[in-house]
Amino acid sequence: MASILMFSFLVLMTIGLPIGFAMALGAAITVGAHESLPLAVVVQRALLGADNFSLLAIPFFILAGNIMNVGGITNRIINFANACVGRFAGGLGLTTVMSCMVFSGVSGSAVADATALGKVLVPGMKKADYDPGFAAAITASASVMGPIIPPSIPLVIYGLTVGKGVSVAALFLGGVVPGIMLGLGLAVVTFIIARKRRYPVHQAVPMREVLSYGSKAIWALMMPFVILFGVTGGVVTVTESAAFAVLYALFVSMVIHRELSVNQLWRIFVQSGLDSAVVMIIIAFAGAFGWLMAVSGLPREIAAWIGSYSSNPLVILMLINGLLLIVGCFMEAIAAMIILIPVLVPIVQAAGVDLVHFGLVMVFNLMLGLLTPPVGILLYICGNFAGVKIERVVREVLPFLAVGLGVLLLITLFPKLVLWLPKMVM
Repeated sequence: MASILMFSFLVLMTIGLPIGFAMALGAAITVGAHESLPLAVVVQRALLGADNFSLLAIPFFILAGNIMNVGGITNRIINFANACVGRFAGGLGLTTVMSCMVFSGVSGSAVADATALGKVLVPGMKKADYDPGFAAAITASASVMGPIIPPSIPLVIYGLTVGKGVSVAALFLGGVVPGIMLGLGLAVVTFIIARKRRYPVHQAVPMREVLSYGSKAIWALMMPFVILFGVTGGVVTVTESAAFAVLYALFVSMVIHRELSVNQLWRIFVQSGLDSAVVMIIIAFAGAFGWLMAVSGLPREIAAWIGSYSSNPLVILMLINGLLLIVGCFMEAIAAMIILIPVLVPIVQAAGVDLVHFGLVMVFNLMLGLLTPPVGILLYICGNFAGVKIERVVREVLPFLAVGLGVLLLITLFPKLVLWLPKMVM
C-alpha cells in the first residue's frame, strides 16, 4: 500500500498537479488498488481532517491581514519602519525586514507577508536602484518570519495535529526568540551587502518625525501584543484571538483611520475565502493521505530506520532536520506537516525531546523550504513583483538562506532559545 501511495503521489507531483489534488488522487489510486477499502473512505478522511473548530483561526487570521492591507494599516507599518532604519545603509531593505517582523504579528502567514509588503517594497527598492533580484530575495526571506513570530498558522496546525500535551500558546511564545533572531540576522546581512554594493542611504528622519510615524502606526504595533497576551493569559482561545484580530482590524481601518469603506468589504471577504480555501483543501486531503500512510505501516518503518542510527536526541533531531530540508524543497509546508507529524512525533517523544521545541524546529525548517526551488513559492511571488526570473532571485537569496539555516541549527542545539519564554510566562 505504501509503495503505491508514494509512487502515485510523486508521479502526480512530477507532472505538475497541485499538491492538494496530487494527495487526493494518490489516496484514491491507493484505495482503488486495495479491494478491502471503499473509495468513499478518502472523502470521509478528508472531511475528518478539516472538521476541527480550532481551524477557524486560519481564515480569521487571513481575513485580518487582508483588512490591514486595504485599511491603510500596512502602509503605516512601512512608513514607521522606514523612519526608524531608513537612515542606514540598505535602509529600504532594513525597512522590509522590520515591516515583516511587525506584520508577522498579525498575519501568521509567509505568503500573506510577501504579498502585502512585496507589492509596495519591491518596486520601491527597484526605484532606489537596488538590484531587482536582491529586492525580491530580501522580501522573500523576511516573509519567512510570518509563521515563526506569533500568531502562526503552521504552529496552530502543529498544535492541533499533535493534540494533548502541546499548548498552542506555548508554541506561540516559543516562536518569539527564533523569529527575532532570524530578523536580526537578516538585517545584519542586508546591511553588509548594501554597504558593499553602495546602495543609497536615506536622509535621517528627526526623532520628532519618528515619534509622529510611530503614533500613526501605534494601533498596528499594539495588535500583536494584544493577540499574544490574550492567548497566553488565558483570556481567549487561539480561535477567539483570530476573530478578535478581525474585529480589531475592522475597527482601526474603518473608525480610526477611516480608509476602509463598507463597499470594499465584499472584495476582501471573497479574497480571504479564496486564500483560506487553498489552505483548507490541502489540510483536508493531507488528512486522507496521512491516514493511509498510517494504515500502511510506513511511519513505523521510518521510525525504526531513524531509531536504528542513534537514541541520542540531538542526533535524531539532526537526522530529522536533514529529512525536512529535503522534503521542504518539494512539498508545501502545511501538507508536509500533516503527513509527517504522526510519523516524527513518536520518534522525538521516545528520545525525550520536548514537543514545543520540536514544533518550532519543524515549522522553522519547513518554512525555509519556501525559499528553495523548485516549490519555493516566496521566490516566485517576490520575483514576479521584481520582474526577474527565479534563477536571479535564487542567487541573491543564498546569504539569507544561510542565516535561516544558522538560526535553525542554533534552536536545534540549544532548546532553551525556544523554551525559555514559554516556561517563564506559563
